[in-house]
Amino acid sequence: LFIYLFNKTRMVCGISRTSCFLLFFLLRNGRSYLLPLDKTQNVRKAVSSALYGQSRRNVLASVSAAGIQPFLPFDASASVSTAPSSTKPLADLPMIRLKLPKDGLGREYVVIKLNIGGETVDFMVDSGLTTEMITPHLKDMLHIPSGSSTIRGLAAGGSTDSALVELKDVSLCCGEFANGRTSLPLPPLHAVVTDFVQEHIDPDHNVEGMIGMELLEMFDVDFDFPKNRIRFYPPQKSEKDDLIPIPAVVLNESGLEGIRIRSLQQKIGQPMLGIIDCGASFSIMNTAAAKLLGLNIAQLSSSLAVMSIGIDGRPMVMPTAPVEFTFVGDARKDPSSGAVNFEEAPPSFKPWDKVTVAIGDIAVFSSLLGDGKNPFPIPTILIGLDILSQRRIILETGKGR
Repeated sequence: LFIYLFNKTRMVCGISRTSCFLLFFLLRNGRSYLLPLDKTQNVRKAVSSALYGQSRRNVLASVSAAGIQPFLPFDASASVSTAPSSTKPLADLPMIRLKLPKDGLGREYVVIKLNIGGETVDFMVDSGLTTEMITPHLKDMLHIPSGSSTIRGLAAGGSTDSALVELKDVSLCCGEFANGRTSLPLPPLHAVVTDFVQEHIDPDHNVEGMIGMELLEMFDVDFDFPKNRIRFYPPQKSEKDDLIPIPAVVLNESGLEGIRIRSLQQKIGQPMLGIIDCGASFSIMNTAAAKLLGLNIAQLSSSLAVMSIGIDGRPMVMPTAPVEFTFVGDARKDPSSGAVNFEEAPPSFKPWDKVTVAIGDIAVFSSLLGDGKNPFPIPTILIGLDILSQRRIILETGKGR
């Protein structure tokens, strides 16, 4: 999904991958954890998201399985001789951030280094992918056979078929590792072969692939944005300190993970559905959410706008608006009146800083949550890195739901 920002006579560029591969959107069920305000001092509040997930095996229903083995379970705690009670990370890696184009919308993508077949390459980290992605260039460089497996990816206005290949001899590298190791070996992974716009978005980094949930769900993954580190722990062994839980839900059979989110400027207390995706540089809300917030879309159209172009070449212009968000907890019913309301965020939680949100009924909302034809009518927000990177995040793996 190519994004162009128009601001009067100026055209600048930003990018979101969000609508490019709808079939790859798969997040984990679970909870989010937020560090209380009184623990933060002079740095941004840290937030940790713990998502307890189902297995990602057999989720790619449109995959032709010839030549590809099913996704195999992997015991991360058994990959090194770390005691089960240990809270030391198996891997502590530098967090590389891709520079967005000048005046680009949102925040920088997250990248780490992998070693594949003896080659060290940059991979973007994306919790919105079920499996991994690699470029055709990397496939050729590693001499990976094509096989006969394909997968169809849906975009804003079209679809495309891509090869699905197996990645062997893969390891996390170029960081600090438990027990004096120099890397952390991984089991075989599965990658969709396709080009994507983030490959060359930053002249200092040639990104050759994306890490998806197939890899991330093997570990507790700590995105320490304030310290620019990303840490991989054995499942359920990450250090959460004094963190505040946020109830989260699995939205449907896709496994998408959502939280209840609310804007401070809306007059109605109804929360909106917030979909977590650290592979999107900025956040997008549908028109139903904009109306709930009382935003006049017609008036906003004359301000800064985002134009998306799908793989079919059809443009979609989305206005933007500054919005400040917080979260709400589980629904609760008043025993006397029968009225239903939602638990408020604790007083120690400070709302996320205001961000510029794009407004549009992009295909991802309807295709994943609706009928795939009409705009999804429930107020929904795709929560991107402009919000998520404000604080520390932990994705925590669990067994079952």
